[in-house]
Order: sequence, then C-alpha cells, then structure tokens
Amino acid sequence: MKQRVFAWILVLILALTPVLAIAEGDEPEPTASSEPSASPTGEPSVSPTTEPTASPTTQPTAAPTTPEPSDSSDPLKIDTYWKYPGMEKSYAGGYMPVQANGSVQFIMPLLGKTLGNTIRVVPELPSDGPFAPTNLQFDVREQSYSVTQGQDKTGTMRAYLVTFSVPLKSTYYNGTYTVTLHVSYKTPAGDPAEQTFSVQVQITGGNTPSSGGGGGGGPTAVRKPVILVKSCAITPSKVSGGERATVKVSMTNVGNYDAKNIRVALIPETDAVALRGDLNAKFYEALAVKGELDADFDLAIAPGATEGPAVMTVQIAYEDRYGGAYTEEGKYVIEVTQPKIEIVDCEYSEIINGGDGFTVTLTLKNTGTRDAKNVTVQYAAEDDSIRHKGVQDHQSIGDLKKGESTTVTFDLRALPSAAEGKHTFRFTCHYDDAKNGGSYENGVDYPLTVIQKASLGYDEVRLPESIVSGESFTLPVCVYNIGFSQIFNIRCSLNCDGLICSSAFLGNLAPQESADKAMTVFVTTLSGSQKYGEAYGMVEISYEDVNGEKHSESQSVRMTIAEPQKITDEEKLKQEQEQKEQQTLSQWWISLLVAIAVIIILIAVIVIARFARMMRMK
Repeated sequence: MKQRVFAWILVLILALTPVLAIAEGDEPEPTASSEPSASPTGEPSVSPTTEPTASPTTQPTAAPTTPEPSDSSDPLKIDTYWKYPGMEKSYAGGYMPVQANGSVQFIMPLLGKTLGNTIRVVPELPSDGPFAPTNLQFDVREQSYSVTQGQDKTGTMRAYLVTFSVPLKSTYYNGTYTVTLHVSYKTPAGDPAEQTFSVQVQITGGNTPSSGGGGGGGPTAVRKPVILVKSCAITPSKVSGGERATVKVSMTNVGNYDAKNIRVALIPETDAVALRGDLNAKFYEALAVKGELDADFDLAIAPGATEGPAVMTVQIAYEDRYGGAYTEEGKYVIEVTQPKIEIVDCEYSEIINGGDGFTVTLTLKNTGTRDAKNVTVQYAAEDDSIRHKGVQDHQSIGDLKKGESTTVTFDLRALPSAAEGKHTFRFTCHYDDAKNGGSYENGVDYPLTVIQKASLGYDEVRLPESIVSGESFTLPVCVYNIGFSQIFNIRCSLNCDGLICSSAFLGNLAPQESADKAMTVFVTTLSGSQKYGEAYGMVEISYEDVNGEKHSESQSVRMTIAEPQKITDEEKLKQEQEQKEQQTLSQWWISLLVAIAVIIILIAVIVIARFARMMRMK
C-alpha cells in the first residue's frame, strides 16, 4: 500500500513539473512606454521671428512655384521672390509698407501648408507709436494670385496674402518702427502652431524726434542704426564656368544712430561659386546716419558649374553705440551659363515582341548659352536583354553650337529570351564647354514593353492500333511551355468516333515548365451503320496567353475498333469440358500431396519411438 501511495505521489509531481516551471519561469519584461515624453511646458513650439529682407536685389532666388513642405511641421515662410498685387517691390527687392493718406498699408505673402488652408493673423502695433489705437485680428485663406518679377516674368502663386491698413495718429513722430504679426494655424497633421513675423516701416511727414530719444520721440520709436542694401551689382550678370565676376554691394544707414564694427560677408550657397582670397568678409569701423558704403568682392566660377542661378547671401552685421548687435541679410543670384545638350525628342516603338529589332531616333539640341564640343551619345540598358546592334554602344557627334539641333539613330533589339514586361534603357549625352573645357553630361531614361508570344509544345498522342469494343485504355498527354511567356488554363480533349473520354486539365505553365496527365478512354462502336472498323478523330490542346487570348494545337488520330468474338455452342461445351478436366486434375494432385504428408508423419513417429526406446535401454 505504501508503495502505491509513493508511486501516485511521484506521478503527480512529474505531472505538475511543467506547470510549476511555467509559473516560476521568467516573466516577460515590461516594454518601454510608447508615449512620447511631454515637453517641460506642454506648449507647442513657436517658430522664431522671421525678419523680412528690405534689401533690393537684381534677381532673388525663390522658386517660381509654390513650395511643397516635406513635413507637416514645416513652418510658413515669406515669399521673397514674387511681387504681389499692391506691392511696388518684392521682399527681396526691398519691399517697405506704403504710407499714404494718413495710414500705412502692410502686405506680406506667406507660403506653406495648413489644415483648412486658413491662418489667423493678429498684428501687434507699438504702443505710443505713430499708429492710432486699432484692435486687428482676421483670418486669411490661401488663394491664387497673379505675380510678377522684373520686366518679363509673370506667374500664378497660391499664397496667404496678409493685407491690412493701419491709420496714423493726428500727431506722430518720424522714425523706423517695427510691427509684429502673430500668425496661428494648424499644421496638416492637426497640431496647433504659431509663428511671429516682423516688418519695419519708416514713418515720415510727422514731427522730428529730439536727439537721444527723449522728449517728443515717444518711448516706442525705434532708435537704432539700420543698414540696408541699396544695390548689389554683379558684373557680368551672366558668367560661364571657369570665368570670374565681381560683386559690388552698396549700403546706406537709414536708421537714427551711427553704426560701428560693421562686417559685410558674401556667402555663396553652392560650391560652383567661390570667393577669391582668404576672407569672405569686409570690415569697416563705422557708418554714419544717411552715410553710404561699398563692399567689393571677387568671384571665381568652377569650370564644371551647372547652368542656372547661383545663389549668394549678403550678410551685414553691425552694432550701435551701446553695443547692441544687429544683422541684415539679402539673397542675390548670378546666372551661370554653359552648353546644355538635351534630348528634345525620341521616336521609337514602345511595345515590341521578343526577338524583334527597332530603331530609336534622337533629336539633340544645345539649349544652353555656350557652344559644346566633343558631343557623344551613349546607350545603356538596365539589363542585357535589350541590346544595341553593332560593336560600339555610343556615337560621336562632334561640335554643337548653342541653339543648334541634330539627329542620331540607334538600332536596338530585344533578345528572344527577354523577360516579358517593362524594361528601361537610357541615352546619356557627354560634352565639353567649347570655351573652357568643362565637362558635362545629361541623360534620359525611356520605357520599353516586351511582349513574348505564347508557345506550347506537346508529345505526339498515339492511340492503340486496334482494340475491341467494350474495352478501355489509358492515353498519356504531356505538354511543355517552350516560350518565354506564361500560359494559362491548358486543357486537352479527345474527339473521336466510337471513343468516350473526358477532357484533361493541366493548369498553368511558367516558361520552360512541363506537365503530364493520363486520360482514360472507353471504346464503344462507330456512330454509322458500320459499327466496327476504322475510327478517325482529333486531339485538341487549348490554352490562353497573358492577355487572355485563346490558342489551340491539334493532332489527327485514328484506330481500329474490333468486333468482340462470338462463342458457339460446341466451343462453350468444349470450354466446360476443359474446365472440368482442370478441376479433376487439381483434385488428384491435392490427394497425392495429402497422402505423402501422412506417410512423412508416420515415419517421423516411428523414428522418434525407436530413439526413445534406445535411450531407455542404455
């Protein structure tokens, strides 16, 4: 009894061991919280104050299309390039609010994306300034505006055009004042955002403030030096790679105080433009009120500079007499010219069959501003199945002057084994600047669709030469895809007089694959008055290509349907006699085998008995 109890306890312990292991095993560690940590204040971030540039420019660099922010959190920005309705200049060109008829009109175009395409604007006017007390706040929707730049550039921009007018007091003081615009909105993701923009306005026609800022000047009048760029002359305005240019920046102090410790820097925004010399800045001790100052810079253009506007930033840093620091910036461009060989037209068949050839005719044009030399066009494909005919994969054209065009042809072919579907090939133009030897290239990709014809092979179907009516046989079918395109819904059917057979479905086949199936055929009789004899028919194999178009392959077949043999009464009697004789013969052999077995048993018993008696006698 004790052994049984001990055994049951042992079994119970073994059964509970996995459960205890699970219960006492290592628990999974808690995952780190996916919630982002809150900011210390919990408030949305506010973009820093954006000061519009009040400097004139020969040609700013903003793109002539509405920028698409890459992130929903991208802030709004001032469109400094275009001049909008009501503006005499663009912001980069030196826009200033207009004072007329006892009021000041402000215009500020903003670009960017917001939820609902609406922003809320709250202007903040300096207290005790020249402006009459006004409580302004309004919404601005994004709309399309006709814009201009210079004499010949026009366009259409979608922008938030902030426009408002503020009346002046009946008595006010002249000076430069700052108006702050608080702009709030929701980002495309729905997050609240706020930005602050500041614009300066120079007020005239009022009382002259006393020196030192005391007395009638008013506590909010801006008393500081203000250095603005009057002009930025770039000579020449268009320059090729490898050449040089000069930049002359003319500045004036339109503020109330003298400026000191002036630093004027020219900062190229591309490696194609470099300053000659060790320093990119000019230093000046002071600039008096209404004084003017010029800063000259020498530029070197890289030989391989890409054609187009090269942007430069003019940055002016200075201090007032109390050590207060100020910065003004303006962007300017220099037009870099070069030869530019472009493929303006390409004629070819975009859809071809595998194994076919085709001709590509290219029209090349030098759309740049310089002559080109050593012009070559090179062919390349994403894979080796689209090849050019001949040994060389390029053609030399030689020189191509600006504005000139030429044509060149390439003979190409798709290999028979080219994969069905989309392919890409590319032509690249390589050329040099005829003046300074700078090297350039420009390429274009072109699509090509290859169609492969569906092609099915099969083993010859053979029927038996002759078979008796009423019998059946197995007919094997083997098919294989010998093309380079997938084939679908393969089916084999037999249509032959006197034969009954269901069709065999072999499915789909990828290129170079095969399939086989056995069809069971039952033999009946011919349909005419002649029940037996030659039977003729057709084996048909049908399938579909990738476009759903149906195809079929067929083969003629023939066989002889034989009549079953008739048995007479004498033959039946003879067959019965033979069966009886076979049965009798079988019974005799059985009896003989039984007798032999009995004799063997008796002999074994006698031998054993004698052996036992001999053992007892011993």
